[in-house]
Amino acid sequence: MKRSVKEKYAYNKNRDSRFSSGYCVGVKLYSDYPKADSEYKAVIRDLITNAKTLARTGDLYGKGIMCAVRDSADERKTR
Repeated sequence: MKRSVKEKYAYNKNRDSRFSSGYCVGVKLYSDYPKADSEYKAVIRDLITNAKTLARTGDLYGKGIMCAVRDSADERKTR
């Protein structure tokens, strides 16, 4: 059974780890992006770019952000 991003967010919100914190931040960043002004969109893009670099080095916080962005994008595309 595939879980929705909302369910994954609720699960990770109750956990206390670097990955789960990154996941929650990633969901918030992805959901805020369409409503943001051009300055804030640039900040979000920079944060995601930095998280991608961190994730490649093995940082759990960066991996959490990137997993959240991937899950959110996949869910949006299936709608």
